[in-house]
Amino acid sequence: MTDYAHRIRRLSGLGPRYSGNDAHRTLIEDVASELSALGYTVERDTHSFERWDVADGGSALRIGQKNITVSSAWPYSGETGPRGVTAPLTLVTGLQKNWDAAAGKIAVIDVHNLDVPSELLFDTWSDELPFETVANPVVGSEFAGTDLTKAREAGVVGVIAVWNGLADEAARGQYLPFTHDYQGIPAVWIPESERDIALTAAKHGDLATLTLDAAKTPDASMDTLWAVSAGSGPDADEAVLVVTHSDGGNAVEENGHLGLLALARDAATTDHNRTIVFVYTAGHLRIPAVTEHGQATTAWLNAHPGLWSPDADGLTAVAGLAIEHLGAKHFGISPVSGRYEPDGTLEPEILYATTGELAELTRATWSGVSIDSSTPLKPGALVHLGEGEPLHDQRIPAVALVTGPLYLLAELEGDLVDIDALTRQIDSFRRLLTHLAGPAESSSFGTVKLPTKEEKALAGERVLRFVESLH
Repeated sequence: MTDYAHRIRRLSGLGPRYSGNDAHRTLIEDVASELSALGYTVERDTHSFERWDVADGGSALRIGQKNITVSSAWPYSGETGPRGVTAPLTLVTGLQKNWDAAAGKIAVIDVHNLDVPSELLFDTWSDELPFETVANPVVGSEFAGTDLTKAREAGVVGVIAVWNGLADEAARGQYLPFTHDYQGIPAVWIPESERDIALTAAKHGDLATLTLDAAKTPDASMDTLWAVSAGSGPDADEAVLVVTHSDGGNAVEENGHLGLLALARDAATTDHNRTIVFVYTAGHLRIPAVTEHGQATTAWLNAHPGLWSPDADGLTAVAGLAIEHLGAKHFGISPVSGRYEPDGTLEPEILYATTGELAELTRATWSGVSIDSSTPLKPGALVHLGEGEPLHDQRIPAVALVTGPLYLLAELEGDLVDIDALTRQIDSFRRLLTHLAGPAESSSFGTVKLPTKEEKALAGERVLRFVESLH
């Protein structure tokens, strides 16, 4: 068993590492211990927040006399207590939902697992995108336009979200959406196989009982870690940031610390021209607990301008790497077993380069899901997925891996990670860091150009037209 395989086994054994839970805190301490053993001074930013958890078996739905399968609870939605809430069902449709019509009732909403044209999310440095569409429940859950706080304010007593276009096994355990603050109204997801029953019952106003027995912990905390490997060359006042996050529900989301630690070992034993700052951020699955805007890394950037900002007295970040979702296997419904399992292929990589120069460098050095060079993507006008986004927003040239399998946000056990692909990806990041932290002039990394207001508006209109076409 390789070291990486052993570490993935350890990660799987911990179970879901939702922000601030015991498994999450244990992994953070594991990484802190390893960095300390390498000789690093490990610094911490502690984030305190109110954690929301639902226990196993704490969510249930009964329509009339029939028990309905619940795929997962809606994170940080609300709670009913063990007895649940009983009320008539009603169907709420459209992108702009009329929650007032569901006052005093349990609303049922139909959520498409969207197959989104890649051009709506990504741009390209070459002639074409490496894949035509992106089908991920993360996108569908966000594009549904569901604001549960408005439902609560309208007097709705609960919400049932029905998956449409997502296989039942793929829907199980999805921790979505994960970007919203506490909503104050109980909500659950049910699978597509229950869709006809739920929609018909909602049209008839049938009585249902929704149970979401969740608990809130007001004094929860989690630590973002960071450590510095000082440069030994003439550009030691320039920094390269290496970023990943610690929260995740399975062995792919998030295993980026394996890459971060591999690069930290190299930096501890090999001289490098520029200073390298390793950031192990917490809060990716509880972004509102750490920042009002952006990804979790935004909180670290805001707290430590002296380690990256040219406007502060300290280091100036000239490049960055964001490492997420290493070695992701592709899953599908087996025509033989009927189960959701690996199909022998790997997930297409979502690999960003935020400047043309870094795109060229990446094409020359990257070896990921195949032995051929990958095609790096250019961030779209509306979004840069993952924890590389804060680096992009601050105009720090960066390369970021943020592959998005269907199961990325699901509580899924089993053999999710291809160790050979993971190893190739980490070795690719090694080569990139050697170049970025080496003697190359920082001007050769290029300049990040952020989208204009006009470009954002045009991209937003295209997305809106696409979403409206589905309703």
